[in-house]
Amino acid sequence: MGVVVPVLRTAFVLLNIYETFKTLKPPPSSRNGGQPSVRALSQRKRNMKGCLSVWLIWFCYAFYERTADAFVGIFIPFYSEIKSIVLLFFILTRAKGAEPLYLHVIRPLVKPYSDTLDSLLDLGHHVGDVILVFAAVPVHFISMFYN
Repeated sequence: MGVVVPVLRTAFVLLNIYETFKTLKPPPSSRNGGQPSVRALSQRKRNMKGCLSVWLIWFCYAFYERTADAFVGIFIPFYSEIKSIVLLFFILTRAKGAEPLYLHVIRPLVKPYSDTLDSLLDLGHHVGDVILVFAAVPVHFISMFYN
């Protein structure tokens, strides 16, 4: 079972990339003067919502795998097989399997902390901008002041 889980993980990511590529491609234009129809736009919006939920589920799975996978695997028998079945479920059901998990588990857990998370992400964005500004300053320009 040591090879099955990495193969399924890779298949899951590659299918997510392909599905995202198909979803982000603009819908074909109809007879409305080159504009896509309302039905095509609503279908694209539904597809984007499903695609986002699949990526969020993937992120949660990858985070869990990096942090608690080794510890949990010690105590649960047939853990690798269970992981394979869960990955296979998400590969086969795609957004139909990921959306309910997102709507009923992840969103209620994150929603009370959304303001705090937004401010932390904004702070991280500003810190990254400051680091980028300092990294963009040429080193020889700074060394001229100290020589």
